[in-house]
Amino acid sequence: MSMHPLNKGEKDILKVLKNEIDYAKNTPSLEVTKRTLDTNISESEALLRSLGCDEELSNIEVLPNEKQLKAIMIRSFDELFLMANQKYPDEIGLEDIFSKEELAENAGYIRQLNAEFDAVHKLDVIDVTIPAVAGILSGTIDCIFGGFAKDEKGRNVPGTMSEFVSKLFNKVLPADRIKELENLAKVPYDALNFDNKGNVIVSELVNGLSPIFHHEVVLGHDPILGFIFGVLDMLRGTVTTLDFDGRFLIQTAEGFSDRKARNIFEAIARVFLHLLSDVNGSAKAKNGGMGLPVPFMALFNKLQFGKIGDNDTISELVKGMFYQGYDFRHFCSMSIPVMIVEVIVRVSYFAKRLHEGYSFSEALPIGTDHTKKPKLSTMLYIAHSTATVINAGKVAFSSNPLNINYPQWLSFARLSIKQLKWTLVRKPILRDKYVMGIIKGNWDILSENIDELWEEYTDSAVIVYT
Repeated sequence: MSMHPLNKGEKDILKVLKNEIDYAKNTPSLEVTKRTLDTNISESEALLRSLGCDEELSNIEVLPNEKQLKAIMIRSFDELFLMANQKYPDEIGLEDIFSKEELAENAGYIRQLNAEFDAVHKLDVIDVTIPAVAGILSGTIDCIFGGFAKDEKGRNVPGTMSEFVSKLFNKVLPADRIKELENLAKVPYDALNFDNKGNVIVSELVNGLSPIFHHEVVLGHDPILGFIFGVLDMLRGTVTTLDFDGRFLIQTAEGFSDRKARNIFEAIARVFLHLLSDVNGSAKAKNGGMGLPVPFMALFNKLQFGKIGDNDTISELVKGMFYQGYDFRHFCSMSIPVMIVEVIVRVSYFAKRLHEGYSFSEALPIGTDHTKKPKLSTMLYIAHSTATVINAGKVAFSSNPLNINYPQWLSFARLSIKQLKWTLVRKPILRDKYVMGIIKGNWDILSENIDELWEEYTDSAVIVYT
């Protein structure tokens, strides 16, 4: 906890305080005189008793003193400062008020309070073990059942989890159901470069606006961005694209602009229904089995650099991954290990907090705000970091970018930002608040004691301000 620079008023107060402290130190104490008088009185009483005057001593009646009004002179601060300034013309700092021993003691107390705050948020062995185990388990499941595998011909085929999720999509969204959704949710951004007869229907050709890849370059088909750009396209009758050349275009397509929505509510509803109609690409023959892209996949088209393997750019790499089945359904399958981490860590955190005596509401593992649940957020960060490291090892070992667990890396990035913000910004602020709160509490107690002492000292006194 750093010392804040003092302003002029605080420096003046320090100078007055220094002068009064020195005055009090230089004023002779009456304690020695009092002890001497008490000793003399005791010796006199002993002498009288030795002379047989016990009865006379017992009959001595001590009359109570009548309270007399006393005057207490209170000098003004200006007068005190004038006197202090004459004695100490130079500036006074805290190091001039306290001795080296007192300063060291104060610094030690601040360190102790900081350590107490850190102890509240420090993870114990169990707190570290839980996320480590969760991360290892999640990474192992991803390695065995996730990603893609090579068949006997060397082709990439979806792993067990991806196949499982695809079957669920086929069951929930069969071809006939998809056809109904397509009729309900026609959108202007479903246009291609050419119509069925080979005629150009857009103002400017878009690299990727084809039956196979248009889901990746049209922002309205993004599972998240679609509710922004897709809705805007519905209201304007346009198609918004970010093509494989990294160009961002907004244009109209002949025969599609009349599919506009009448209001924003209709636009949102039709965007949602259209996403449902496109999500299960394996049940649609017209687009070669391409479903929706993973969230924000189109943004990678801006990365026109980074030669990776046979790909000259990151954009080309992502394009190839989408063509081989790296779509939203695969994204859902990759989310299973991520959900396993969340469930294990949060349930274990909840059970441990209840066992430690916290209330039900305090133990609830909801929210990732470090300020409210610092241990939970740190545990999640450890777990997702562990799982991410394992996934990175899998990708490096297989030399196959299709094995990248995109949801896991998104979670890791999100929690890394939160952890960095907590470590560099929020934690120091909260630590200072904690320390200052303790100091303020001690100061309040001291102020109460001073007030009580002042009331006792000024009882039946006349206070004169000069």
